[in-house]
Amino acid sequence: MFDIPIQNNVRAGVDLNQLMNGQINGNQQNAASTTQPMPQQQYTNQMNQMPQQQYANQMNQMPQQQYANQMNQMPQQQYANQMNQMSQQQTGKGVVVKKGQKVKLSSPNNGRLDLIEVGLGWDLGPNGQGYDLDVEAFLLGENGKVLGDEWFVFYNQNVSPDGSVVCGIDNTSGAGFGDDESIRIQLSKVHPNVAKIVFIVTINEALERGYNFSNVSNAYVRIVDKITNQELIRFNLTEYYATVCSMVVGELYKHNGEWKFNAVGNGTAQDLTGLCMSYGVNVIG
Repeated sequence: MFDIPIQNNVRAGVDLNQLMNGQINGNQQNAASTTQPMPQQQYTNQMNQMPQQQYANQMNQMPQQQYANQMNQMPQQQYANQMNQMSQQQTGKGVVVKKGQKVKLSSPNNGRLDLIEVGLGWDLGPNGQGYDLDVEAFLLGENGKVLGDEWFVFYNQNVSPDGSVVCGIDNTSGAGFGDDESIRIQLSKVHPNVAKIVFIVTINEALERGYNFSNVSNAYVRIVDKITNQELIRFNLTEYYATVCSMVVGELYKHNGEWKFNAVGNGTAQDLTGLCMSYGVNVIG
């Protein structure tokens, strides 16, 4: 089933409840990490004073696990403020695409596009103020299934095995302007067996609590070139149904060796567990 060996092809499965609580097989996921994150105030000062190009270069050179650790340890409001400032500093609006439209990813300056950020945002209606929306990325092979259980990336398993995909901080309220959550991708690091990266927004505990996307509005996904901090593509979602508790917002896929973005925008009644099973994540419990 898998294009690369995962633990000698012996799969014990993923306890999704443990994973949602930050544990894998009873251990804290990041316990093995030896990277020492920078003190928050020092990091904040550097980010506020650093020119955009220097910031982009540093993000490009920083080990992915170190970046993920810094993002996870930063207070949510501080992270949201920085993301909003970056959004406001972008040098131009991206190409607006419609549902079903496919667009080639390319640098606006005809340069090599490598480090990108997929930003997602939404608003919650009066009946959705208690909703916690989460963003996930599934790295799929040619067969439409994940390469292994570790190739499902979200806030508690926030780095892909190849180090190419990093999930930012989990925003539990969706409050404020700008992106609510983001995923950073370094295209040159994506494993050659990955044919597609699917981005999904789910509502936490949707089936248990009867939550659905009829109480969500103004959702969008956008792709930003992190070297220039310029928005390349924006897709505004327009369909919100009471029968939907998860939304496949878009996907990156390879075609003739080039990366393209597909504006999907399809809702599903499956929750996160159901989606994991559909994409081949071996869920137990």
